[in-house]
Amino acid sequence: METGWRKELDFGVLSSVDVLGTAVEMFTAGSGAPLLFLHGLDGIEGAAPFLRELSQSFTVYAPSHPGFGNSERPARLNRVDDLGYFYLDLMNLLSLDCPVVVGTSFGGWVAAETLTKEPDRASHLVLVSPVGLPTADRREQYVADIFMLSRQELGARMQLGPAGVGSNMATLTKLPEAELQRLMRNDEAASLYGWTPYMSNPKLADRLHRITVPTLVAWGAEDAIVTDTYRNAWARALPQASVETIAEAGHRLHADQPAQLAVRIAARAGR
Repeated sequence: METGWRKELDFGVLSSVDVLGTAVEMFTAGSGAPLLFLHGLDGIEGAAPFLRELSQSFTVYAPSHPGFGNSERPARLNRVDDLGYFYLDLMNLLSLDCPVVVGTSFGGWVAAETLTKEPDRASHLVLVSPVGLPTADRREQYVADIFMLSRQELGARMQLGPAGVGSNMATLTKLPEAELQRLMRNDEAASLYGWTPYMSNPKLADRLHRITVPTLVAWGAEDAIVTDTYRNAWARALPQASVETIAEAGHRLHADQPAQLAVRIAARAGR
């Protein structure tokens, strides 16, 4: 694995690493046991406070998924199933034998796909507000259609705290070009991976039994994106997992309660 550009940040390093010919943006921070963080549709920038908290207990590796942020995406890599294999390669290249693996929302889906392929590649798995299971049944919708919501409404429903940058057109027009480009790339990648079937792999539920590492599924008590029916579907598909609900948090649990969530993860991993 070759390293390209490198930029020092206030609590970590942002760099470019080569993963079998694909340049991937990687944020690293902290010290301690390794933790691989797989971000949601808000990108690694949307998880900055949470990554800071995690870095107090772990050495955090947080890549931007191929197609997100400043990461390249090979044309052949266009499904979340592909991302599962991609992250196994990345783990090999980083010599991450058994890291803690944490995925938020879309990243939870990616984490689950990865561990169904090689169940022994993590010491612990944490799925925060995961998607990936079928999101509807006939006329009943279990997960809000984010592609049909305005930026303002989506931002309001994703978390209890202030919505992120770019949550409405007024703020979009004031963003620097580099930040706007990141947002647009994130939106494009979200559509590529999650358009059809909507934010799900119909085969995932039949594979989740392969995950045998200690697993935590965490939800925000006031999640306005997924229904109780959807949460129960995850509980049935992963009966071996522990399930926790955290108060005063929405779908972006990691944004509403970063410190509390990080403490729970550290406790689970014995840190």
